[in-house]
Amino acid sequence: MVSVSREDFSVAAATNESAYRRITIPVLRIEAGPGPAVALIAGVHGDEWEGQAAILDLWHHLPAILQRGTVYLLPAVNAEASLAGTRLSPADGGNLNRAFLGAPARGYTESVAAALEARLLPRVQAMVDVHSGGASLRYLPSSVITRYGDDAYDERLPALARAFGLPHCVFFRGNEAGSLPAAASRHGVLRLSAEIGGGRETSSNLADRCRDGLLGCLGELGLLSDLPLPRHPNIRLYDLEAAAATLRAGEPGVFVPSVELGQSVTAGQRIGRLIEPARPDTPLRPLLSPQAGTIVCLRAIARSDDGDCLLQVAPALPLDSLASKY
Repeated sequence: MVSVSREDFSVAAATNESAYRRITIPVLRIEAGPGPAVALIAGVHGDEWEGQAAILDLWHHLPAILQRGTVYLLPAVNAEASLAGTRLSPADGGNLNRAFLGAPARGYTESVAAALEARLLPRVQAMVDVHSGGASLRYLPSSVITRYGDDAYDERLPALARAFGLPHCVFFRGNEAGSLPAAASRHGVLRLSAEIGGGRETSSNLADRCRDGLLGCLGELGLLSDLPLPRHPNIRLYDLEAAAATLRAGEPGVFVPSVELGQSVTAGQRIGRLIEPARPDTPLRPLLSPQAGTIVCLRAIARSDDGDCLLQVAPALPLDSLASKY
């Protein structure tokens, strides 16, 4: 028999206008007998909507189909930022994906992170954490594998990425102790992420693909044994940690791209330009691709400043090459 319970928690989120304000983080626990415990998380950044929509869908439908194990659903883990539609927490300007810093928590964002590390991560064996480009970026819909520090290669990761069902997979390395991958690593939690959409918008197509990917992961982990898995047999892997993978603006201007997500480019190919309409005498500033590969990420906001990420590009590798990246 499946049991469903709410395990919401609240944290202080004081502002200058509300000294004792608190924010509730919604959590649904669905238990279907023996089996692994899995957390499905979205809304670490409040302006990333695809995962939030997908997990909300599962909130209403997963209890009827879960066959074994336990699933924790957190559709808006940074509830304050989700309600405001912002990347960072309005109460303190914190980035939840950099706030897993341990006690004492210094404000709302770190309090959410501390609660997750104390209440959730010790209770699960696997986690899928869905992101998108948010307001400023758009991503080619991809599963994401993040290695934290010197983590050993986990042979289950390629199967989990295939079960997510998308043809693209992005690889990041991280050494920030305050990140959610770092916190998961400290607790030995198997983790997969995703980057799906962005640009301060979403669509049913993207949200549904994300939902199906999450169901595929639950199937791969043995919690939905009768579900046909949306495996993708030919996943392409993109290493976005290479120095040449990211093109940043070197000065202020309006970014006018001439490429699209998923497009293949050559090294040095013109991919757009920076213009300054208010200063028409400013020389044309062409932008060139830093390396050959596929456009994985594009800036969604035209007005850009020095240091802003304009695009990410990387050559497509077979997913089986993942082990060599560790």
